[in-house]
Amino acid sequence: MKTISLKKVAAVAVASLGFGLLSVVPVQAAEHAAALTTSINLSKATANTYVVGTTVNVGMGAITVAGGSTADTAKYSGVLTAFPAGGFVQVGAEASGANSTGMLLGASQTATGATLTVVSLKTATVTANAAGTTYAAKYSFNPTVAGAYTLTVFNDADADGTIDPIETRQTTDFTVTAAAGYSASLSTIWLGTGATVASATTDLLPVSKSKTTGTQAANMMVVIKNTSGAAYLGQTVTATVSGPGLIAAAETADATTAITTTGTVRSVSLVAGSTGTISVAIWPDGTSGTGTVSISVTDKVSGATTTLGSKSVIFYGAVAKIVATANYTVLKAAGGVTGGSVTGSTATNYLDLANRVNATDVPAVVVKATDSSGNVVGGLTIAGLSSDTTNANSWTAANSNADATEGCSEDVLSAANVYSSGGTGFYNCALSTPSAATSGKTATITFRILDPSDPLGVAYLTSVVAVTIGGTTPGTETITFDKTSYAPGEAMTITRTCKDTSGNPCADGTAAPAITFSKAVGGTAPAASTYTAGKKSSTSSAGVVTVFAPVIGGAFSANATSGNAAGSAVTASASVTDANAGLLTQIDALNAKIVALNALIAKIMKKLGVK
Repeated sequence: MKTISLKKVAAVAVASLGFGLLSVVPVQAAEHAAALTTSINLSKATANTYVVGTTVNVGMGAITVAGGSTADTAKYSGVLTAFPAGGFVQVGAEASGANSTGMLLGASQTATGATLTVVSLKTATVTANAAGTTYAAKYSFNPTVAGAYTLTVFNDADADGTIDPIETRQTTDFTVTAAAGYSASLSTIWLGTGATVASATTDLLPVSKSKTTGTQAANMMVVIKNTSGAAYLGQTVTATVSGPGLIAAAETADATTAITTTGTVRSVSLVAGSTGTISVAIWPDGTSGTGTVSISVTDKVSGATTTLGSKSVIFYGAVAKIVATANYTVLKAAGGVTGGSVTGSTATNYLDLANRVNATDVPAVVVKATDSSGNVVGGLTIAGLSSDTTNANSWTAANSNADATEGCSEDVLSAANVYSSGGTGFYNCALSTPSAATSGKTATITFRILDPSDPLGVAYLTSVVAVTIGGTTPGTETITFDKTSYAPGEAMTITRTCKDTSGNPCADGTAAPAITFSKAVGGTAPAASTYTAGKKSSTSSAGVVTVFAPVIGGAFSANATSGNAAGSAVTASASVTDANAGLLTQIDALNAKIVALNALIAKIMKKLGVK
């Protein structure tokens, strides 16, 4: 901070008109003597924030004058006596009237060079009001450089623009900070599907929409912030599309409103001048592929343009391929639903095929539909044709989700649907059997949809899943270990197997009993679950092991109670190698070697004649 003498600054200020002056000398009035002004009280708002580019205001709230004449007037000047390098600016002065109260500290007013008339300076005190918010006069300046400033106000009794030693003065200090600028890190872009208001939650989900024109595909919300985290107004925001897609943009009142204006251009710029919040509507243009909308911001201060970020939308074309992947293939004998339910609130699985909210919400089959470029295709109705309707049902309509008896519903990707199959283009399907379905029978389900590329409209895109029929009541259940003997604490895989009363694998979803052990095991004992293809393994398909052999050697068993009509006991045995027994065996072997070695040494010594 640069500091110079008050006398020198005052002289410079007079020469450059860089000081604020308040004075009135009425006709035939006299400037009062310097010694009569005994104090000047300057006040600034304690909550005021001093920032480069905004006006700094100081109130002269109390002037104490002793003696003098009622015709006397006073002259008060203000000047910066300390300031950062390159930070000297003129000080403006403004009075609010004779002996006035009514100057609000911090009010935004233009320095006019108005004068202060003090009616009587004889034993007079000009003060702020009782609330301390109004002042007799105001000094102000507009800092252009961040740093420390000192404002000095003095009673220029001799009107020479110089601060004389006997002239009463008062100083006040300020710290001026740099103005908040554009912050890319605090600004955000969110993406939402359709005309949904985009938010941090919707932004987590990908957006896929048909390339067919006429329906809004997505909405982007752009929120521009400054380095203080507040809305930064006046920035120029540009949205540009690469790839397919058309856009429209408008400033919104806040980040809770999305626009639905039809997109007609591939690039648009506008100034975020009112709220700092821009909504961008994205529309298809009839072309498939990935459309990416990039957002750039041109800073109103520096003029620099930077890319804030981008969001992408997949536009899909006509379906060209479907692939069915089965989770369950053993359907229920005597009628029933697999991968869905018709039993309402008592259902063990889910009613709404579109939303896989729970871990147990597993469709029998998931069908993935793609276009010729491999983009997933939504909005389809997947039909199923059974090769034997006495054992598996067919369907032609999409499942309504009210009763998930059979059919497919497109998966809905949402924050709640944590077990989603993938969202748009993935179809969750339930399979059902009639009451005539018999254990051991087989059928094929052909998932199909008309091929849009067929000019005759008779060809289908297909994918086939083979199914069998199994009973829902166990006839026999067994437990098997993957090994007959384990090291202490070794990982174990335990498999439960279920055959129905006809000796065929039990239907998928049949209850599998919990397992207990005759000795404490490590990890978690297999809990009650369900069978898939007549089996249930304690080790997941991803190879995750959850149970480990006992640490105590010897035999142990795994035990359960069958769900068959007799409630039969189910058991299997294995053993753990006794570590101590193994050590004793090794010691015995070592002792035998020592005995043999001693015998060999004795034999050699005898041969050499050594006694």
